[in-house]
Amino acid sequence: MSVPDAGGESSSSPGQYGRRIKPPRRGLLLLNPAVMYAMTWMFVLLLYSFELSNLLDPLRLATIILVAGSSLAFLGGWLFESLLSRHGIAHMRLDLNSIRSQLGSGALGKRLRIAWRIFGAGILFEIIFFRGAPGLGLIGIGPEILYTDFGIPGLHGLFNSMFYACCVIQLARILLGVSKGKAFLICVSLAYPVLGMSRQVLISLLLQYLFVYFSIKRPSAAVFARAGIIFVTIFLLFGYLGDIRSGREHIIALASPSFEYPDWLPSAFIWFYIYLCTPLNNVNFNIDIVPNGLPLETAGTLIPSFARDAFFNAAGGSKEWALVTDSFNVSSLLQSLLTDFGIVGTITFTLICGILFSRLMRRSATSPTAFFTTIILLHGIALSFFANLLFHLVFMFEIFTVLWIVAKRRRRE
Repeated sequence: MSVPDAGGESSSSPGQYGRRIKPPRRGLLLLNPAVMYAMTWMFVLLLYSFELSNLLDPLRLATIILVAGSSLAFLGGWLFESLLSRHGIAHMRLDLNSIRSQLGSGALGKRLRIAWRIFGAGILFEIIFFRGAPGLGLIGIGPEILYTDFGIPGLHGLFNSMFYACCVIQLARILLGVSKGKAFLICVSLAYPVLGMSRQVLISLLLQYLFVYFSIKRPSAAVFARAGIIFVTIFLLFGYLGDIRSGREHIIALASPSFEYPDWLPSAFIWFYIYLCTPLNNVNFNIDIVPNGLPLETAGTLIPSFARDAFFNAAGGSKEWALVTDSFNVSSLLQSLLTDFGIVGTITFTLICGILFSRLMRRSATSPTAFFTTIILLHGIALSFFANLLFHLVFMFEIFTVLWIVAKRRRRE
């Protein structure tokens, strides 16, 4: 796999890098894991309370306590850590000159190039092994392969981890001016998700890109406004296209809106609402589940897919998790935590997360490894309404890949 300038350095550097970068202002609140968790889940709870679909059961008090209590506990952990620290409130504020100096290391660039090549060789091997790929089959090259059937179990997830890690490190290096390769990064960022026909890979990658960009560039309110308008426009456009391709009436009937659905509104709106709320609907339905008392469900996400069933069988089987509607089997972080710890245990667990994640965020000011780890955790929290990606094997291995690429080699550098 050719990687032009992907790990290369620009002509400037810290003595080499030209003028120093002005330190950013205090970090955006959304870059705080505790705030991200609270805003994500309270937003889902608010949307749920509108009861825009007949699929949603009435909210139970215990569910409200679970969501609100875990949100307050996460925030409480952040504030508690801040009170114990001599450096005040923890927030995301990078020392860009320090981060830039470390990411501009020649040894780091070499390891990044090695990681890109391992990823490229791995995906090429899978394409040869399966005699094609989902995206290639779609355009008539090779057999038609479903995205769920592509990839060697266990190994494919590791390749995804390397892809994420290489991409976010490369983006940070470009934004900090210590590397070129913007065209290469754009191409591979789009080509790989299309090759595997994986929306989840694209969404996870773009979300991590967003957090890296906001941490380094700090866009103005006007940029947020323009981004919001573009998002809504694209959302409506894809919604109308989806109605033409998939059948508007079928989607609306499946989502069962509780109001007269207007003709001008694409079905993507109610579909988006359902996918935000049905994970909480399932939590609400199972709120009285007797917890494992051990982190079995959470640990299950750290087991490769080919060994996961054996793990649960050895542990006595997984807990029965009933679905309100079989068509909407989306999981969530709260499903894992509720199944393992119950309501009180989940609140305690998020309190501990608030403390630990805040300490990590504080270290990210001068530590690239802590910075990228915080980005990965933020991504998991932002999508926690959709799946337990916070403790998922792919993203845990992404963290390990980042540690390998970014770690200092003091004796050699």
